[in-house]
Amino acid sequence: MSETQNIRCNGEQVEVQEPLTKKKSRLMFWKKYEQGEKSDWWFASTGIPLLAATLGPLANVSSLVALVTSWRMDVYIDGQFVSEIEGKAFADPRWCYYFNVASLICGFLGNLFLLFNFTQRIRYIIALPATIILWYLATGFLIGITASMEIYAPPDRPYQTYTQGFWYAIAAASFYLLCSMLLMINMLGYFLGHYPDNFALSDSQRTLILQTMVFFIWLGGGAAVFMKIEDDAGEGWEYADALYFCDVTVLTVGFGDFYPTTDLGRGIVFPFSVGGIITLALIVSSIYKFMRELGEENIVMKHTDRIRQRTAERTVTTSFDLRQREHAEHHLIRRRSFTRRGRPKISAPTEPRVMRTPMGERVKRATFGPLPNALTPGKNRKQRLILLKEERDRFEAMRNIQHKSRKYRQWLALLFSTFAFGILWCIGAVVFWQVSHSKT
Repeated sequence: MSETQNIRCNGEQVEVQEPLTKKKSRLMFWKKYEQGEKSDWWFASTGIPLLAATLGPLANVSSLVALVTSWRMDVYIDGQFVSEIEGKAFADPRWCYYFNVASLICGFLGNLFLLFNFTQRIRYIIALPATIILWYLATGFLIGITASMEIYAPPDRPYQTYTQGFWYAIAAASFYLLCSMLLMINMLGYFLGHYPDNFALSDSQRTLILQTMVFFIWLGGGAAVFMKIEDDAGEGWEYADALYFCDVTVLTVGFGDFYPTTDLGRGIVFPFSVGGIITLALIVSSIYKFMRELGEENIVMKHTDRIRQRTAERTVTTSFDLRQREHAEHHLIRRRSFTRRGRPKISAPTEPRVMRTPMGERVKRATFGPLPNALTPGKNRKQRLILLKEERDRFEAMRNIQHKSRKYRQWLALLFSTFAFGILWCIGAVVFWQVSHSKT
């Protein structure tokens, strides 16, 4: 692309072809990522897509539970109130079912586009916007039907209440919304030129995505099997009840409020729980490897490079270089101190000597406190120079850097673990506290 421009030269009009690349780049609000360019958006380029890929199947399972489970139930049966476990669910309006189906389809297609994006079957600029749009549609459908249910067809309290399906719908909408917003941050980083238009995932990161999908398929399939078995036995388990039982079993909690009553159900509990525990342990191991890789590549390595750079800046190999550097820094400190503070101030004696004293008494000598000298810059003083004459000195310096990096990595891992545990613990406590408070 070029632009024709008329220029007068020696009284004549001359046409000059001028490229439009510069003009076009001004109209574009993004820039192209250059190969090998370093970026600080490492979490947006790798962590956010992985987080969306792990939360996407969870949102799909939650949306599926909201679809196959009625949202309202009677808790006042035969003239008395019963617990929510013993309540009887009744059918929802047809519009709620249809919009629920549309939400599940949009959520599943969005997850499929994200998977094709990871495998590079579909281009990034096509697959990622499709995933964001579809998940926003799924979020809108779920928010719309939950709000409409509360406005136009709410349960008749206290004789009726919401079932697990209603709360699973709210959870699915939250997961879809969170994943969409995170992927928008990832796309913003691409438009700003911080990383290329593909996901450079390692083997452990790809394994984490596969293991997460297998785990949720294992939970969903097991819930369907247990629901079928207990429903045929006359227990009347809903899909949400069966999924709750599978969660409690795999997480080794074992509340005991739901348990299989048939020989077939009790027989498959052991292989199901062992398979789920092994898959969950593999997921935890993959998450640990991913966080370790992320920290090593983007936090610990940068910290090590900074230590090496600072050490190299104050390293000399001969005594002559050491004296030259000290002499240069000495004059630099003096010039800097004079230009900033003017002449150095000499403090007065803190305990002046008594001029005349009686016989037999000691003469008081003048004592001086620390004099603020221009040659001692105080807090801004640089670290001492390091003289590395022998190979052993270089080895000891490198060993010291490795020791500091290892100590920094250990403290960083402890900080991240404590922070993550505290956040999850506090959020879970607040959620259960509010739920229990609303029930009472």
